[in-house]
Amino acid sequence: MNGSVFEFWSSRRQRAEQLRKGGQLRLDASQRSQLLGNHEVREALQNERMTSLLPPVGTEVFRRLTPASQHDGRDKEKEKKKEEGDKTSPKPAHPLQARKLLPFIYGDPPPEFLCTPLEDLDPFYQSQKTFMVISKGNIIHRFNAERACYLLSPFSPVRTVAIKILLHPVVFLNIHTLFSLCLMLTILINCVFMMIRVPGLSRYMEDVFMAVYTFDIILKILSRGFCVGNFTFLWDPWNWLDVLIITGFAAQFTSSKFLELMTTIPRVMKLFTCRTGLRRTVEALVQSVMRLADVIILIVVVLSILAMIGLQFFMGQLNHKCVIWPPINTSTYEIPSYHGNETGSFDFSAYINNSENCYYLPHHLDALLCGNRSDSGVCPEGMTCLRTSTNPNYGFTNYDSFGFSFLTMFRLLMQDFWDNLIHLTLRAAGKSYFTVFMLIFLPGGFFLLSITMAAVAMARVEQEEADAAEAKKTEEEFSRIVEVLKRREEEEASRRAELPEEPDKKNPPVQRCIDTLLRKDCCGCWRWLRQQLCPFVESPFFDLGIAVCIIINAIFMAMEHYPMSHDTDYLLTRANVIFIAIFTTELLIRLVALGLRSYFQVSRNIFDFVVVVAGLLELLLTEVEGLSLLRALRLLRLLRLERWWAELHLLMKTIWTSVGNLSLVLLFMVFVFSVAGMQLFKNDYESCVCKISTDCELPRWHMWGFFHSFLLIVRILCGEWIETLWDCMEVSSQSTCVIFFMMVIVIGNLLILNLFLSLLLGSFSSSQLAEEKGTNNLQIVITQTNTWILEHVRTLLGKKNNVDLDHKAAEGKNSGRKEYLALTLATSDQQGFDRDNLGEEGEDIVPCQAPAAEANIKFKTPEGKKEKDQQMSKLQDDEDPTRNTPEDCCCDSCYRCCAIQGVDTSRGAGRVWSKLRRVCLLIVQHRVFEGFIVFIILLSSAALMFEDVHPQQGLVLQVILDKFDHVFTYVFLVEMLLKWIAFGFKKYFSSFWNWLDFLILDVSLISLTANILGSSTRSLRALRTLRAPSRFKGIRVVLRSLMLSLPSLCRTLLVTAFIWLLFGILGVNLFAGKFYYCFNETSAEYFAPEEVTNMTDCLELQLHNFTEVRWKNGHFNFDNVGMSFLSLFIVSLSAGWHDILYPSVDSTEIENQPEYESNLYTYLYFILFVIVGGFFTWNIFIRAFVNALHHQIIGEKHVFMTVEQLKHSRAVAKKFFKKPDEAPPRPQSRCQAWLFDRVTSLPSEVFMVAVICVYMVVLMVETDGQSREKFEVLMWFQTVAIFIFLTEFILKIIALRQHYFSSGLNIIDFAVLVGLIIGTFTSDLFQKYLFNPGVLAVLRLARVIHILRYIRCTRRIRMLILGFVTSYPALLNIGLLLFLVVYTYSYIGMCAFAHVKRGAMIDDMFNFETFGNSIIVMMMVSPSSLWDGLLLPMMDTPPDCDPDVPGSPLTGNCGSPTVGIIFFTSYILLYILLVVHLFIAIIVESFNSRNLEDATPLSEEHLQMFYNTWSKFDPDGSQVIQYRQLSDFCDALQEPLKITKPNSIRLILMDLPLLPGDQVRCLDVLCAVTRQGSDESGDTNALKARLEGKFNINIISKVSCEPISSTLRRKQEEVAAAVIQRAFRKHLQVRRASCILDQSVGEA
Repeated sequence: MNGSVFEFWSSRRQRAEQLRKGGQLRLDASQRSQLLGNHEVREALQNERMTSLLPPVGTEVFRRLTPASQHDGRDKEKEKKKEEGDKTSPKPAHPLQARKLLPFIYGDPPPEFLCTPLEDLDPFYQSQKTFMVISKGNIIHRFNAERACYLLSPFSPVRTVAIKILLHPVVFLNIHTLFSLCLMLTILINCVFMMIRVPGLSRYMEDVFMAVYTFDIILKILSRGFCVGNFTFLWDPWNWLDVLIITGFAAQFTSSKFLELMTTIPRVMKLFTCRTGLRRTVEALVQSVMRLADVIILIVVVLSILAMIGLQFFMGQLNHKCVIWPPINTSTYEIPSYHGNETGSFDFSAYINNSENCYYLPHHLDALLCGNRSDSGVCPEGMTCLRTSTNPNYGFTNYDSFGFSFLTMFRLLMQDFWDNLIHLTLRAAGKSYFTVFMLIFLPGGFFLLSITMAAVAMARVEQEEADAAEAKKTEEEFSRIVEVLKRREEEEASRRAELPEEPDKKNPPVQRCIDTLLRKDCCGCWRWLRQQLCPFVESPFFDLGIAVCIIINAIFMAMEHYPMSHDTDYLLTRANVIFIAIFTTELLIRLVALGLRSYFQVSRNIFDFVVVVAGLLELLLTEVEGLSLLRALRLLRLLRLERWWAELHLLMKTIWTSVGNLSLVLLFMVFVFSVAGMQLFKNDYESCVCKISTDCELPRWHMWGFFHSFLLIVRILCGEWIETLWDCMEVSSQSTCVIFFMMVIVIGNLLILNLFLSLLLGSFSSSQLAEEKGTNNLQIVITQTNTWILEHVRTLLGKKNNVDLDHKAAEGKNSGRKEYLALTLATSDQQGFDRDNLGEEGEDIVPCQAPAAEANIKFKTPEGKKEKDQQMSKLQDDEDPTRNTPEDCCCDSCYRCCAIQGVDTSRGAGRVWSKLRRVCLLIVQHRVFEGFIVFIILLSSAALMFEDVHPQQGLVLQVILDKFDHVFTYVFLVEMLLKWIAFGFKKYFSSFWNWLDFLILDVSLISLTANILGSSTRSLRALRTLRAPSRFKGIRVVLRSLMLSLPSLCRTLLVTAFIWLLFGILGVNLFAGKFYYCFNETSAEYFAPEEVTNMTDCLELQLHNFTEVRWKNGHFNFDNVGMSFLSLFIVSLSAGWHDILYPSVDSTEIENQPEYESNLYTYLYFILFVIVGGFFTWNIFIRAFVNALHHQIIGEKHVFMTVEQLKHSRAVAKKFFKKPDEAPPRPQSRCQAWLFDRVTSLPSEVFMVAVICVYMVVLMVETDGQSREKFEVLMWFQTVAIFIFLTEFILKIIALRQHYFSSGLNIIDFAVLVGLIIGTFTSDLFQKYLFNPGVLAVLRLARVIHILRYIRCTRRIRMLILGFVTSYPALLNIGLLLFLVVYTYSYIGMCAFAHVKRGAMIDDMFNFETFGNSIIVMMMVSPSSLWDGLLLPMMDTPPDCDPDVPGSPLTGNCGSPTVGIIFFTSYILLYILLVVHLFIAIIVESFNSRNLEDATPLSEEHLQMFYNTWSKFDPDGSQVIQYRQLSDFCDALQEPLKITKPNSIRLILMDLPLLPGDQVRCLDVLCAVTRQGSDESGDTNALKARLEGKFNINIISKVSCEPISSTLRRKQEEVAAAVIQRAFRKHLQVRRASCILDQSVGEA
């Protein structure tokens, strides 16, 4: 895995091409015969992986399995074991694995060998007790060669027949065996009976299905064997499903729903075994889940920590409710007793826990929460806030125990109904605790979501890279094989080319006539007509006319609305007839011009034909009722724009590509969970429905039937699950419901995310599709029209026209790039930041000191160069700060028009003017002035917080704010005047940011003038915040990236709007006028359809003086296309889709009273919209965004960071998992040294981490209302833990002395220890006003990160954490911009909606009446929140609101629907855009961090130090030194590369290559000392490649000899030589002694 995410993104087309080619590699018959039978070819290819698997030359490739061959295999196995002994056995060949296609080198086996036992082709299995069978499609199957069930040998007729039945060939839907096809049809029929229970028949069919499954098991056991050996029945995990099916068959004899579930799920999952692609997809998904195991553990750990924090902060807070205070006894004036242990006394506990005594808001099932803090919820008059024993939402929303707190944190992580959770918590605990959510919970959830997405994306990328690498390797090997074979075929090429030609067979006369008709050559008149029409049809203006007709047709379709007059209806009907006539005429013209055969060979023409036929059918069947579907088929006409619209074509191709194995797996998963939910909870919903419904009727979301169960699963996958989980937990087992829902959420989201990534990483994009299609006729017409317009405009202006058409066409293609350049000129840091980021002359070349000519190191990282700080701090329009000479004030044309402006600056007034400009230039360029302006900008923005819509409540404050407004305006005016004088008008107005400041100042001056005249323009003060981006470089970087991405995003949004237009028109046709209802405003209830049938009945009630009765329409409806857009926007980007979905499901006919779920299958319309209008459009939106970033990243390092931030990020990345450069010095005292070794050892760290984790567990087991005994036990545990922490501190302070506080972790430990000790003695005070001090110990978990580097299995976790940490600067930049947007919109919302009548989500705590409330509300607005509840009160018009409230200084409590819609839709779009930036930044950094951990720790300074030291030992620049000098050289280096003396043994163990003359090379020594200094282990070549890749080391060595030995080998040779010499000397001594002895004996 190398490279960044953008490199992977840019190479996706090449990978797809490699995978496509990998499946199409084929050898022809002659090439295969040479490969199998030619000795020379085999010798030339003997080193190839594939050809090594072929049998020897002259041996048949495919050989039947015989008893003799089986015995030969066993003999070979014995001989092989004798020869190899204990050597490592070979591994199975990857290309010959079971269920894979037969490699191309083998060709197609003879037909008689299909489904027949053959000898195994894999050399590994040739010595095993296996054989292989090749089925239709050249798919490899492998079987065990032992006797099946100890009875049937491989040659048994029964086993042979079983194999043939199991693998009988058939090709249908990628299913290659007839038995698999029959089994798949059986499973599908079984699935139908799972959905529909037919009494009597279902029981009979169940026996039939079980018989088929049993027959399948018997066949597999007979053909494979049962369990002994490889490739038997139980050897394959997929066959375990059959075991579960047989085991679950006992469910029909029991009443256990779990046993019934055991037989349902495996049956559906058996579908995956019937289709090879599905099976591989599921296996790949399982492998990806295994890769994510450590990430899942990290998620659980972090969620547990967040749950523990929530437990300590909010335990027991959500059971405070508004209770009616019990009545006082008026005769004695005594307050009732709190206890009921006395006879006749009042039971206060039972009174407050009685739900009837609590206060309920209208249409709310839970009592109103409250708190006893000043900023918490307040009860109405007559109510008291008391603590009860129940919690909201059936008691499942609370922090009272770790389990419920964990569920709450998971809910917050998944962003489901999370705004309601915050609403309840803040109402009970106080608004100040919103900081806990903003600083801990929400960032923690974002961290988990981002690393999860990054982990899934990286797993997907790893899989694709592995597949692409395998395909590339196969393709390269195929190319080498073909190259060798072609050289051998050149001699026989002429003979192979001469093939006998078969005589043409004459077709029958009827067939010739049909062919002639299809080829449009019937007669001369026909050919003449075709010749006349062909140029007309192929003309670009013909396509332009059709496209214009389609657009006009779309406009007429969008004109439909309710109520619609008769004339408008007549006009639209006639227009439809005209368009049908136009498109029919077009069809006929194209048919005549192209002919039937040519016309229907194009898929688009077939689609056009279907659309025209549907239009004609609609026209013929207009009067027939019940055929409204044909009316909806009109929308297909608009999809014809795909022919000329690249982005729309991309969307349609994405939808078509999605129909694959992964989509089928997702669909089957939804079906499985739907059936499982129905079987598990159907009876529970039916028997316990009164617990969740006041009228004891099933709610809208339940699992009693299959369709409702299916809808509930779809809702869970859309992110809405917590409310249905509460219902399930209330009617059924809580543990069962939680496990079921968690499985649906985890598995479903994993599949959806994988499907999204597979489509996102597809090999096509809009630009590539446009290139493949070429320039269409519509583009030609547009280009010609633009050229014609330009020519005539230049002619009218009196200019000579010399326009080059080709040049203009090229300009048109590069128009988007011109926009980018223009925008770059309008942003900041043009000369500083852009040059650094775009890689222009930005890399330093650091020469080696010695030798300077031969050693040239070019660093690829920007850390070695000296940055110019002034280039990064100046504005875009600033010049070089070293220049103090102002430029001309105006442009040259101004000086030519007004010569008086030319003033001599060398004398008189001109000289004074020049000095004044120089002084002003020095002032505006000074850092103090810039800092003062930044301070004023921040101060003016902060002043907005004190604004209020009730000026009468703070008149003094309002006067102060008005005075400050004057001061701010005058300061900015002075700044602008100074810059005008210093820079001149020409330079000042050449900057976008100066233009923005100028316009904001103009608005401020106009606002001051309007205030003097008595008009209120307070809302214009929100423009102050727009000055901030020009002064903060990080925000400017994000804005630059955003603006550069804007053109492509706008094109994608246009396609999204088009798709939504289709669904909007369809919604108007389906639901226009059907959202009206008759409503009783007094009781706030709907009338039943039996009481009021339609609008006429409702109006009759009004005529009978029932003033509380109204015929109302829903705020969000489908009465026109505009409202349809708003409704669809809320459905896709808000959690409040219920107000739109439920009325559509209850709708009947126009002007009829809605009936409960009378139109149930309307759900499918919204499901289709969520899939097409949400999922697929979101996919192309992300694709366009990433593609735009990819174009920006060319030549840059990062698109979201400044250069300084990038340097800081890379520095953090280097130090994240590396050991500290300077460890605390070891004490000289023996006792302190012994203690130092103990407290700094790894076991000590692990022990303290274990103690911290145990302490966290102690905090987690706390519950609200726990017993006294439990409290005392937990307190003892906490005391022991604090004692251990204190002991560790004392020991460390003794051992480390003053160096203890040099570590950040030690400082955190000390602060936590002090907090714990103080909190122990003041626990009551802490818990009452703050929180449990024990939660401070969470900070000590930072030690876990310290020991992660010692655990190998946590590599992916370290990589993801590193990616998140290194992306922090980018997150800070984007977060600041997001906060600026929230801040600005909060003030605008306060000014525009503070007076809106309270209702829906706007109440006494969450509103726009103050800036604090407004910013809390805006921070909670997101696509997953109920922001439509904030929009609903703004949609009210009289009589639902009062436009003139008596006694109020505001203009009533009615809002503006138009302003509200624009406000929230624009905010949501900006929010989505910035949040996408956040996730993309983390994913980009996660990809970049894949190799950071393995990268070398050396910096440029270390490398330069190495070469400076090398130059002292190699003054001649030969790049080699003598081996005897190496010890002195390594001792002369500095840390961390230094190897102090004595170092001879360490140098020997480096195993450095030795050149002739006992010399060592420079790069070899650098790699060796790098490995020693960083404690790295691994391949030296890999480290050398990393060094060369990072520093671009190009060393021209004067010594080109190859190494003759190494240091370790030399030492071994010296030791061996010494041993030989000693042995030889001893041999000589023995021989000399024997000679002397022989001589003495001879003499004797």
